[in-house]
Amino acid sequence: MNDNAEISPNPGGVVKSASRTLAILESFQNWKRPAGAREIARSLEMPRSSANALLASLVTLGYLWFEPKNATYFPTLKVGLLGDWLIGSIRRDRALGSILQEISSATGETVSIAMRAGFDMQFVTIFPSTFPVALNIEEGALAPLFESAVGMAWLASQESGEVEDLLTTYNKRPRSKPVVLADLKRKISEVGAKGAAVAYDKVLPDTGAIGLAYPRPVQGQTVVIGVAGPYDRIRRSEKQIITLIRRLVRQTLG
Repeated sequence: MNDNAEISPNPGGVVKSASRTLAILESFQNWKRPAGAREIARSLEMPRSSANALLASLVTLGYLWFEPKNATYFPTLKVGLLGDWLIGSIRRDRALGSILQEISSATGETVSIAMRAGFDMQFVTIFPSTFPVALNIEEGALAPLFESAVGMAWLASQESGEVEDLLTTYNKRPRSKPVVLADLKRKISEVGAKGAAVAYDKVLPDTGAIGLAYPRPVQGQTVVIGVAGPYDRIRRSEKQIITLIRRLVRQTLG
């Protein structure tokens, strides 16, 4: 097949040019540094000619800038602004904000709202901990979808077919550590049994986190309430925190 036939859909039903364009932007999300065309093409297993054409188009459209001195590319702020309106809607949700404030006051731990961003969860709102020793998370930080508490909470709130399709795509990505479907289903069942997702020593050592999907979509998106802190404190208060979050959500939404 001609690699330049970009408008032909691939077997998964995704137009190849769209898939490759998004893959380029997602690569920068992971790298967080400039990269050259050769590296981008190699990491995405993309023909160099196709990579060059897409990179040139993204520069022309203003989504990437090109540094001639080092022959590297990097996203512009235009990329970040694409979802800025959605993040703003989440932060302006009064009911959600009220729940976070009450959780923060009651626990003193770091409280957050996260939403899916590709194969990560991105923290879009943070209420910092009031403890001297705490888990500090910056707004915009990422946590892996298939390993974090907020990621497992998001997955547990989705239809099984959508989760399986997402996993299939994830496991096809270069350099991704494969996730076994049976293991993922077991973890999702555990989320249902506990009433929330819980993770210890997953993203960072000596830390614990609890995630619970907010039952009301915000601008059509599922968002997740998270509480995180040092391992011992979260482990000791796990049941009380889960009960608190569920009670506040129920009282607020009716």
